[in-house]
Amino acid sequence: MDNMIPVPLNLPDVRVLSTQQTEQGHWLIRVESTLDGTRCRRCGREIRDLHGWDAAVHLRHLPLFDGPVLLEIRPKRYRCPYCTGNPTTTQRCEWYELRSPNTNAYEPWALRMLINSTGADAARKLGVSEETIDGILDRWIERAVDWDAWERLGVLGLDEIALKRGHRDFVTLVTVPLEEGGVEIVAVRADRKKETVAAFLRTIPELRRRTIERACTDMYEGFVNALKEEIPWVKIVIDRFHVARADRDGADTVRKKELKRLKRALPKAEYAEITGAMWPFRKRPGALDPQEWERLERLFIYSPKIEAAYHLREDLTDLFARDYPKAGAKCAIRAWCKQVRRSGLAEFESFLGTIDRWMDEMTNYFQGRQTSGFVEGFNNRVKVLKRRCYGIVNVRRLFQRLTLDLHGYQLFGHT
Repeated sequence: MDNMIPVPLNLPDVRVLSTQQTEQGHWLIRVESTLDGTRCRRCGREIRDLHGWDAAVHLRHLPLFDGPVLLEIRPKRYRCPYCTGNPTTTQRCEWYELRSPNTNAYEPWALRMLINSTGADAARKLGVSEETIDGILDRWIERAVDWDAWERLGVLGLDEIALKRGHRDFVTLVTVPLEEGGVEIVAVRADRKKETVAAFLRTIPELRRRTIERACTDMYEGFVNALKEEIPWVKIVIDRFHVARADRDGADTVRKKELKRLKRALPKAEYAEITGAMWPFRKRPGALDPQEWERLERLFIYSPKIEAAYHLREDLTDLFARDYPKAGAKCAIRAWCKQVRRSGLAEFESFLGTIDRWMDEMTNYFQGRQTSGFVEGFNNRVKVLKRRCYGIVNVRRLFQRLTLDLHGYQLFGHT
């Protein structure tokens, strides 16, 4: 017996009656409550007239030496001497919930197993069903944001993400960057329609809504129009990342067209000297090594259009890095647009129209230099979760899983 140790159950007000290990290696521990009495379910008064015991209840508890633990308790029943008919009430212990198959200590531990894992994987590890995992998730993680926990929002981020391949089944993610760092998810909505986003914005309590100063989004009319209708005072910021991406698309189109032309026009040996220029073309000048610069300059000799597109792209990037006031930024961007038109590069025409449409929202960036980097970073987290779980189509479940991944260790960890 010198290789045995006592292990506390850490459950209040219980006495261990017996312990046995089953053939399957499970621990079955029979316990009883040491509490005397309960409150009548009808009148609410304290009652102590023991009437008997309920049927045995089996509850999963924390594993012991890698073996599953099952607790068995027969709840006491008490008769009420005050109510007509002397009804009976079953005693409830604080360490488990009615209709839950688990102890309260077991469920946070199970949720730790679910963090950064799939529901199916967690179920297999714990030897339970996926429905059990879903039930634990529902009992501990809210399906919507608790606005009472917020005093100030400050900045909202709105973006969409496809739940399925091929950009299908878009959902809207609403996030808030935290002052101490990190991002909080405040909503997942089933589509990206303007009406859906507007309906969510209306659910934000007025006092909280008044604290929203900026909203970061991409160039999507549905998000922008919903923001303008529901929180018209907010400054809508089209992040420089989205501007740069549209600008680079124009420059890349020039490169592709010119390389096709050169491939037809040049001898094979001569064209081979400029192949492999795509990656140097996409880099900023400061990131190019001497060999990449040499290859890029050789390409520029063959195609002045590609050179013009490259420098126009970099000029706009540099413009957004300068410390302009909003009015100065507008003037600088308009001057850049004139340069583009003088260059005759028709591939930038679509982007010039984009600038005309979104000039005010683009230049809001210069007031506070708020970016939507926190939105893009959070989207990467969502994509990882989606791939890891082989797709999540339940929007409410997605909100819960994101909340768990963000705060699971903080809420359910040992420290």
